[in-house]
Amino acid sequence: MVKIHKKKNKGYILPTLITLCIVLQLSACNKNSPSPYPTTTVLPSATAKPTQSEVAEQTDFVQLDMLMQYQHGVQVLPAIYDTRSITLEASDGYQVKLYLIQVNGQEYPVYNGRENETLNSPLIAIPDTEGKQYLLCNQHKIYLVDLSVPVMDILLSESDETTTYRYSLENNRANGLYWGTKPVLSEDGRFLLYLTNRRNNGKTNDIRLYDFESKEDVLLAKDAYYNRAYISDTTVFYTCNDMLCRIEIPSKVKATVSVSVSPNGHFCYPYYIYTADYYQKYEILNILSLNVEKGSLGIEKSALKIVPMKTDTDYIAAVLLLNRNNVTLSFIDIKTNKLLKTFVLSDSFRVVYTQWIDDNTFLVSGYEGGDNEKTYLLSY
Repeated sequence: MVKIHKKKNKGYILPTLITLCIVLQLSACNKNSPSPYPTTTVLPSATAKPTQSEVAEQTDFVQLDMLMQYQHGVQVLPAIYDTRSITLEASDGYQVKLYLIQVNGQEYPVYNGRENETLNSPLIAIPDTEGKQYLLCNQHKIYLVDLSVPVMDILLSESDETTTYRYSLENNRANGLYWGTKPVLSEDGRFLLYLTNRRNNGKTNDIRLYDFESKEDVLLAKDAYYNRAYISDTTVFYTCNDMLCRIEIPSKVKATVSVSVSPNGHFCYPYYIYTADYYQKYEILNILSLNVEKGSLGIEKSALKIVPMKTDTDYIAAVLLLNRNNVTLSFIDIKTNKLLKTFVLSDSFRVVYTQWIDDNTFLVSGYEGGDNEKTYLLSY
């Protein structure tokens, strides 16, 4: 896990995990070619913590605690990095405090959510901005953070063709106001897909698309919602109510693809992998051809969860399997529907955060046996 320490003050742990991904990518060792055969690895105990004297020498630092890196058996001990903090305030008065971790002459931000905030998210890096621009989704709005200035402000206009933020705030009494939430970025960083219920006094949700190039914010679909979504060059694919849907961006034509899917899955264009019944079995859907491949892992009644997938040319899915004996994480090549490798984590691991680090390395963090924090780096 990542911990931020200040003099006489410990910051929050879990929201800082996104920075761990960045730091680990910079410090990871060179990789050998992945094994073509499925294997099982039992992970040993956590690494030792820094001594009290090491901690006392630093006033502001980030500690990578209990980190296990299983790339070719190499184990990385906790490291300490310099950090500074900045406070940014948007034009609507909203403030955030960001810690900037300094690694190899470059700074990376960490967002620590406050306890009274109802909808927190890690900072979402915008592609092709050289690590300078990020999205921050909090409660009712989506903010743009630009570290090159540095400055933060509301990304979406507080008025549109039908209403204003103030009017919506005063009249939205159905589900609470969400001017913008559940952000999904396209891989090239041009489009932002998001949900809003600002129309119709919060009685329904709409899907909207923001274009970073033209600054246009358009309504794609009225009375619509998504669990998962992916944006291609011309089409938005998303899951809703156990169905796969699509919207053509130029024409804004909405259509339901004639196949039933589970929201317990992830997109890896042109595939969507999901669990049909949440136990043992999974299905791989080619969203262009609508062909379905079926597979299974574990034993009967083992709970199967699809966690984040690759979005480049390596069509790899990470699948978490939970049963009475242990918790395992398997890597599946969804293009060929073949198992690449399986790791045994423990018999009581509870997943909190997962993310890909690089081409074949996956990070999973959580708690083992109660409140024992663990972070694993797994390489297939």
